Amino acid sequence: MLDKYIKEKADLISYSQAELSNIATTLSNLKSIINNQPDFREPILGGSYKRATMVKGVSDVDVYFRYTGVGNPQSALATLKNCLSNSYPSTTIKQDKPSILAEFNKIPINITPYKEDNYNRMSIPDKFLLHWMQINFGELEAFITALRQKNTGFIDLIKILKLWNKSNNKGIKNFEIEKKVCDTFLYNHISSPSISDWIYTFFSNHGFQTDANRFFSLMKHNNPSTLKTDWLTFIDKK
Repeated sequence: MLDKYIKEKADLISYSQAELSNIATTLSNLKSIINNQPDFREPILGGSYKRATMVKGVSDVDVYFRYTGVGNPQSALATLKNCLSNSYPSTTIKQDKPSILAEFNKIPINITPYKEDNYNRMSIPDKFLLHWMQINFGELEAFITALRQKNTGFIDLIKILKLWNKSNNKGIKNFEIEKKVCDTFLYNHISSPSISDWIYTFFSNHGFQTDANRFFSLMKHNNPSTLKTDWLTFIDKK
């Protein structure tokens, strides 16, 4: 019964096909606007949007535009911010490190410039916005693809853990949760097909013993009539 309630919550916090279509339209509009800038080229998608692990109210859409100018990261971000501010004057657009943060049509979007060298190595701004920092773009995408092929239920696990992380103020970055799930389940034998067991294993393996104990109590719940309420209280404290 607990697995059923976990699946219901995972479905509830997932984006619908209509919402994903809205995101695709917004990204297409951004592409048209930014591509008019002489120092920027075709975007690539990344993050949880590309990996299909987005969670409502938790995840942002990550899009990267190739910067072909000669300026430093601060200059590239300033150009992006001015471009977007001119096109969306009523939208709050913030320059962060290393991205531009904005919400378009109720969709939170991170827009990051990147550079690519002759060997197809990608770099994004460092946290001081002074230098370009090389990243291993696509590695996590490959891991998540392999994890999905192993069992699609692990995608629900990732979404549930992202909600748990935010609701309980754990402070773990979303991509780090995905890495931890891959580290735990991708190359290890999984004896149980139950998402409840996976959640308990994740908590136990990564030092969240208090959460593991609380969740174990849910797994052994002796009052089915209050199980759903207690589960929702555990996972989402709103």
